[in-house]
Amino acid sequence: MALAHLHNKYLAGLALLLVAAVAAACHNDDSDDYSDAATAIVGEGDSMPSFCLYGEGGAEVTAESLKGQAYIMNFFDTRCPDCQQELKVLQSVYDAFGRQVPVLNVPRSQAREEVAAYWAETGLTMPVYTPADRELYYKFATARIPRTYVVDGEGRVQAAFADSPIADYTTLHTLVKQLDNEAAARKGTVRLKLRLSVGRSAADDYYFYNEYAISRLDIYFFEADGKEFVTKATVRNLTKVDDLPDTEYDMTYLYEDIRLNAGVYDIFAIANYEGAPEKPDSEEEFINMVDSITYSSGIEANMPEGGPVMTSRATAMLALDLVPWIGKSYEMRIDMERVLAKLQIGVSANTFTLEHEQRKYADINITNYKLVNLNSMYYLFQHRDSMTQLGPKPRFELPKHFSDYSDNGEQYVVDPLFYQKTQSQAAAATFGQYYKSWFGDFSTSDFASMPSANNYGYAYILENTAFKECQKNGYSPGIVFKAAVSPVFVYLYDNTQKTLQEERRPEYWPNTIYLYKYNFYESIQAVNMASGLALDELATYTDAQLKAYGIKQCKFNMGVYETYYTYWINHRNGSAGQMGPMEYGVVRNNFYRIIVTGVNGLGNSAVTPDIMRDNYPNSYADVSVD
Repeated sequence: MALAHLHNKYLAGLALLLVAAVAAACHNDDSDDYSDAATAIVGEGDSMPSFCLYGEGGAEVTAESLKGQAYIMNFFDTRCPDCQQELKVLQSVYDAFGRQVPVLNVPRSQAREEVAAYWAETGLTMPVYTPADRELYYKFATARIPRTYVVDGEGRVQAAFADSPIADYTTLHTLVKQLDNEAAARKGTVRLKLRLSVGRSAADDYYFYNEYAISRLDIYFFEADGKEFVTKATVRNLTKVDDLPDTEYDMTYLYEDIRLNAGVYDIFAIANYEGAPEKPDSEEEFINMVDSITYSSGIEANMPEGGPVMTSRATAMLALDLVPWIGKSYEMRIDMERVLAKLQIGVSANTFTLEHEQRKYADINITNYKLVNLNSMYYLFQHRDSMTQLGPKPRFELPKHFSDYSDNGEQYVVDPLFYQKTQSQAAAATFGQYYKSWFGDFSTSDFASMPSANNYGYAYILENTAFKECQKNGYSPGIVFKAAVSPVFVYLYDNTQKTLQEERRPEYWPNTIYLYKYNFYESIQAVNMASGLALDELATYTDAQLKAYGIKQCKFNMGVYETYYTYWINHRNGSAGQMGPMEYGVVRNNFYRIIVTGVNGLGNSAVTPDIMRDNYPNSYADVSVD
């Protein structure tokens, strides 16, 4: 496509639409006389003329600032069909090389609002630059577009494309990669080949692709000595590789062409998080920023399509020396882990039978479950601490508080509330503001349905751990199971005969029934007759009051008699009878299969939290945790 040559005075007016501001460092000539410049055409083999462009936010880019690296300059008009086609090609090149090889897109004769609208409509993400003055157009002395220049690190044009033919991807990619390699060798830089691995527990046979998907990766590089921020690389196009010989990891992603000046670095990676900081001044600032992030819902029922938030293991990439790799390619392996832990919840049987001395007295069907004490805060990078007693929160230092976990009996994976967890009843009473579905404010709403036997419900929750001296149910995560009770029969009191009559027809049973010594009774009066107790037959009793007499009650609701069992998540790693670190709690990236394997008694008619009870309640539900 060719645009008619524009009169200089018209062009002077048009340029005002493209220029937001002119910095003193950029040449600004208001003269209309460009007759000499108009005869000079920049072509292959020529040196690039000086220029000044403004990017988003007014950032200045000049020919001098680009010395030492390859780049592409493109003149376009979004109304031009050839330009539209070439912009797609340039976007693909931009996706492949990112900031390492800048693509300078300069509109030939359009206002920025019109260009921005086209970018939004077509999904282009390349930056658009505004020339500091109209002289730029005359330096290239052409009104034909598209016009694209590939420039090497010395500022020399290696290829020039007009509208016939336009640039194609294969040609551009091959040329740009060659030039970028040459520039990297001259600058003493290292080309990093990223191998990104996502671990999956071998026991987790029921996983979904997006549990381990990575749609975006932000990698931060800090000086290992001064801890100052150096650069950030954002990777969006990762190629998943399934067939690499790797016994430890199931899913591996590869990405090439991250380039970095040689040095010694601390490296951190964050996946699938849009709020990652752009330019932290230091490692400490970075850690503080990411530690302020919250996950306020406390639970994810379904993983986002783009994948969960993940981070690299903090100690794996500290003090990485890249100096020996100048001019070479270094394979940088980053091991990622989910911020969330996965819970797989189920039952081993649809119905559990309650028996005594080989006599069945009821069936139990667990119908629903609800997770309690869910953290609503988290540390993005996992912290650990070693201690003999719970003390004040330390200043987290690398690598001291990011060391690999070792089961020495005193080292703990730390959740954000760790140092607030004490044995104080008063302290526990304030936890409702930090937790979602806090046990101290338990309600019988928001239960999830329990799948049938050999099927599983899923939940993803934040890490929640407690120091072993403070492992109480006010602090640790747990599950409340709701179950339906089906007695074999209920003893009814015959007021005429003053006897107890066995009744097997549920329609004759009252709304509240009582269990005493493995038999159900219709009333306290009936229990008194069977037991010889003298309880007030007109009184209403709580579960705790009845427990003192060896009695349990069961109430009718929504068509069934209900009972509740509470289980505190226990993945014991200490010796028998001795608590170990993290015994109660969940840890990020872990996979837990929680299965009710049996029921050995009736639960409670209501859930009345005692938030400071030790974590060994007699819940009458047998639960297996893998």
